[in-house]
Amino acid sequence: MAIVNSIATFSGVGAQVIQNIGAAVTATAVTIRVPAAGSISPAVTRGYWRFKIYNQTVAITITNVTISGQDGTNTVQVDNYAPIGGLAIGATAYLDVTSDFILDTSAAGGGATGTLIFGGATFFNFLINSTGAGGTAAGDFEIVAVP
Repeated sequence: MAIVNSIATFSGVGAQVIQNIGAAVTATAVTIRVPAAGSISPAVTRGYWRFKIYNQTVAITITNVTISGQDGTNTVQVDNYAPIGGLAIGATAYLDVTSDFILDTSAAGGGATGTLIFGGATFFNFLINSTGAGGTAAGDFEIVAVP
């Protein structure tokens, strides 16, 4: 599967599109990194994130997804999505969530200052918590952002 209508379709001119398509989503907890390897360059400070979880092969229920931006030193939680009661992924049910973000930066950033350093986020993590005995599904994850 692939993202057909990317969030890039409503982003500004010059925005970077960074995707991790077809990642394995397994029961209990898994972290999906975007980009899967390397870093976003130049670092980004504002844009959109999106994830889609679909195609369960063994029953899986998504309980929450936490999205964080990181600069290699500092981490900022961008959002948390928690469907009430969880969402069972199935042949006719999947999860597709999009939102925007904006990050503060400074040359000497960190938790104490409430900012990231190095000009912004160089990668994002999607921490997916789920239930289901050995449950698995696929996921598409994307960031569309600018410095």
